[in-house]
Amino acid sequence: MHQTKKGNQWFFGMKAHIGVDSRTKVIHAVAATAANVHDAACLPDLLHGEETKVWVIRPIRAKVRSSRPARPPRRT
Repeated sequence: MHQTKKGNQWFFGMKAHIGVDSRTKVIHAVAATAANVHDAACLPDLLHGEETKVWVIRPIRAKVRSSRPARPPRRT
């Protein structure tokens, strides 16, 4: 098992990811990951290719950081 830190709080253990058919409510895929694995990493394992919609409990957002320093404000 691994640990991950969010803010000032540590989380230990595993996460379960479940793929469910929204129409029939049948579970078609299950994946378990360590706590430090990003939720989007197992998304391909949960999809079977015939989905028309995908829902997540919380949004998976990629944080993009620029390595360039911010430009100074433009003078007019």
